[in-house]
Amino acid sequence: MRTALFLAALLAPSLAMAQQAGDQFQLVRTTETQQRSAGAMSSSRNSDALVERVVSVTPAGVELEYSLPPGSRSADWTFPLRVFQPQSGPLQLRNRAELETRIDSWLKGANLTRAACGRWVAGWNSFRIECDPEAALRTVEAFAIGQIRLADGAPYADAQAQRPVPLKAKPDGKGFTAELAIDPARLRDDLAKGDVALAELNGQKLTLEAARKARAADQVSGTIKVTIDTAGDVRRRARVVTQTITRGGQSETRTTTEIVERRPIKQRVDPNSI
Repeated sequence: MRTALFLAALLAPSLAMAQQAGDQFQLVRTTETQQRSAGAMSSSRNSDALVERVVSVTPAGVELEYSLPPGSRSADWTFPLRVFQPQSGPLQLRNRAELETRIDSWLKGANLTRAACGRWVAGWNSFRIECDPEAALRTVEAFAIGQIRLADGAPYADAQAQRPVPLKAKPDGKGFTAELAIDPARLRDDLAKGDVALAELNGQKLTLEAARKARAADQVSGTIKVTIDTAGDVRRRARVVTQTITRGGQSETRTTTEIVERRPIKQRVDPNSI
């Protein structure tokens, strides 16, 4: 819910005027992560995509539908997802009941019950069995660059940052930049949750409270550097998160580069329809 709240704060007053019902966009996200420590380095890369469709536009806000691209093999219950982005206030789910039904159907198809919700499963890509419709909002947030207020001096927030900072217009007038400080408390909590997940995958028991206590003495710091390009009809956001974690005298630096592009999907016109 915290994610939805900070997104709502970024809405432009003229948001509803900038879009039309029926507009569609392809959202593509590419993520690269590097971890460096004494004598060791690892890296990973992945990409995913969504389709964003403007359902309706009103003075109160914009209703949007998110779906997987045609041909996607994912069997996730999350999509299609319909949300309402008001001019002010949190992002709102429109099809919560539908999601609840799909969750039950997905669990049944996997021979699972609600008791499995929240557990971690090992595989090609380890994943958490998620049964909370609110998690769908967090998934969409990672792609949300079309609904952000872009203006020199406008507040820009990030869920991993201590506080919002003003956007700065690029000298060429074709975008904006922002640099935020990592929230140490949030980072330690994320690390603790990761420790709990790893323990579960390894068949060990570790409570979140114990993990948090173990991480309390960690020295953590970092920055989030964001560049948003607005030239042409393609919006692009590059987000580089650098984290340094020192534990027991050993330091590790993690750098995650996330690039999201939002491209309009041109509607094909049938010449025979004219």
